[in-house]
Amino acid sequence: MKIKTGFWLFVCVLLTHTAGAQTQTIHQFALKDAIDYAKKYNYVLKNSKLDLLSSQKKVNEIVAMGLPQINASANVINNTQIPVQVIPNFLKEALGSGPDLISVAFGRNFTSGVTVSANQLLFDGTFFLGVKASREFVNLSQLNVSRTEIETEVDISKAYFLVLLLESNEKMMQANLNSLQKTQSDVAQFYKNGFSEKVDLDRITLQLSNLSLQNEKIQDQKRLAMMVLKLQLGLPMSDSLVLTDELEALYTKSQTLVLEDKADYGNRVEYKMLQQQLRLNQMDKRRYQVGYMPSLFLFASHQQNAFGDDLGNLFNTFYPGTAVGLSLNVPIFDGFRKLAQTQQAAISITKTENDIKNFENVINQQVYQAKSSYVRSKQQLEIQRSNLKLAEDIYAKMELKYKNGVGSSLELTSAQTDLENARTNLLSTVYEYFVAELEFKKALGIINNK
Repeated sequence: MKIKTGFWLFVCVLLTHTAGAQTQTIHQFALKDAIDYAKKYNYVLKNSKLDLLSSQKKVNEIVAMGLPQINASANVINNTQIPVQVIPNFLKEALGSGPDLISVAFGRNFTSGVTVSANQLLFDGTFFLGVKASREFVNLSQLNVSRTEIETEVDISKAYFLVLLLESNEKMMQANLNSLQKTQSDVAQFYKNGFSEKVDLDRITLQLSNLSLQNEKIQDQKRLAMMVLKLQLGLPMSDSLVLTDELEALYTKSQTLVLEDKADYGNRVEYKMLQQQLRLNQMDKRRYQVGYMPSLFLFASHQQNAFGDDLGNLFNTFYPGTAVGLSLNVPIFDGFRKLAQTQQAAISITKTENDIKNFENVINQQVYQAKSSYVRSKQQLEIQRSNLKLAEDIYAKMELKYKNGVGSSLELTSAQTDLENARTNLLSTVYEYFVAELEFKKALGIINNK
């Protein structure tokens, strides 16, 4: 019995593990793959595309107002009290006597009617301008999608670089731990043989403990950065994500890019959106102006009416009625409402023109600042590379001196700390370089440029 129970327990564990392996998906992304994936599955971008689709449906809604509008209605009415009219007594002269007025009930107890009506817009200036404006609004929504794509690409790139930085930092920290553990082992052996003091061993042990704590913090930061990247990609948190690019390879590739430092306003999607908004404001003003023009409609209706004293004979006979005509509406005076609306639209136009001029200055400032940060980060990156090479040389010499008995453990731990700081500073500068490059491209308007 115990053997059978153990067997079935093993089978359940195996099935559970297999089911978990099947539901978990592993994704391997280079930076470009991650960006392409996010442009399909990022939820913010999905909503932006849905807004575009909604604006396209809005065009259909406005166009439908200019198409024939056909309606039908039917009713059955029980006149529980037939309305009474008072009329002159036209029989008074013939009868020779009688009241001057008599009351007469016009109608039957039951009435029924079926009506079909149709209306067709022939001319309305606000309608045709509204259709054009709605299509321009679709263009604005398309530009908003482009802006969201740019923001998504920048966010994905930054998150991708941060994960690579922390992965590299983790590998570097592990290498430092391995090196320091070897040094601790050597110092412990020296102390055991009487060639080193207890304080030397304690100093190395303390540094090793602090380095282990730093490594755990880096691992936590990496897990959090990976979750942020998954969130921006639109990936389930349960899926595994493997980044196939490396910082050094991406840096080498970036050196082949030639970035201009002159701002081209037309490259910035925000600038295009302001220009599109200006066109919409101008159409809005025109819409109020054409509101003074008349509107013309064609209408037609046909009805079938039936009358009876009870429901049984109500539908025996139907009496038709048909009408066709034109309806002309001419605005004459609206209390200066359209004038006030036109003036408000003119103010909006001026404000948007001011926004465009201001944004031109903003673009110039952003390009200058982004270029300065980019150039400075490149310079700092080269300095940090030199600092790392120097720190490695110093540590190698201090380690050799200590092993030969002519150096102190304090010098060795100090050189080890300087080496760790140099590696950390280099990785941080690499990340700052990539961020500065992204901001420079964004300022120039060459990210996802269409």
